[in-house]
Amino acid sequence: MTAASRLLVDYALRERGLNRVEWRCRADNERSAAVARRLGMTLDGTLRGAWLNGGVFHDKQVWALVRAELAAPQ
Repeated sequence: MTAASRLLVDYALRERGLNRVEWRCRADNERSAAVARRLGMTLDGTLRGAWLNGGVFHDKQVWALVRAELAAPQ
């Protein structure tokens, strides 16, 4: 998951010229948050009660990486 996500993030920021890429996941989804961390993203915040699933509202985390934070190509 991380390798494919890294390719998409690099493509969006380097090739397509986007300035920001976001990763959103349920706050209790540690595996998804771990992918965002490995991609070098920063937790911008938690949106309380923003995710409706199965009739229950859950908190959502918003992770982001901006072009200025990218490491130089290897």
